[in-house]
Amino acid sequence: MAIPRNDDETLLPNPRLMAHARELLQHLSDNGARFVLWDKDDGQPIELSEEIFELLRNILIDLSQNRAVQILPHDMELTTNQAAEFLQVSRPYLIKLIDGEKLPCRLVGTHRRIRLIDLMNYRSKGAQDSKAAREQITKDAEKFGWGY
Repeated sequence: MAIPRNDDETLLPNPRLMAHARELLQHLSDNGARFVLWDKDDGQPIELSEEIFELLRNILIDLSQNRAVQILPHDMELTTNQAAEFLQVSRPYLIKLIDGEKLPCRLVGTHRRIRLIDLMNYRSKGAQDSKAAREQITKDAEKFGWGY
């Protein structure tokens, strides 16, 4: 099966790929299946770890729902514009995060480069902090009878 790709190597779903992904997902959910690869040379099964299985399952879910998929290396570096877009913040705000040492970067000449893994960690920490704040507000509301 030819997989349509664009120049940045994003996997673009098409109706046939979406249908195949749905079919595979149905098979996985019906049978509680595990992913096993077969070695072409000796015909031996190679069982995938749970983490790899979940990654493939999530890719299938995205493809079945007509969402493009792109796998990026964790050590990939982004420009400040790309990093700001990734975090969905303004570039000046991103620079404040870097200057405030909340987000590491390295200089290439006079240009800042931010590792993708650092952006993902920052975003994850922000999500955890938001969840903790919401839980605290809920506890306070219950404690003081504020209601909703």
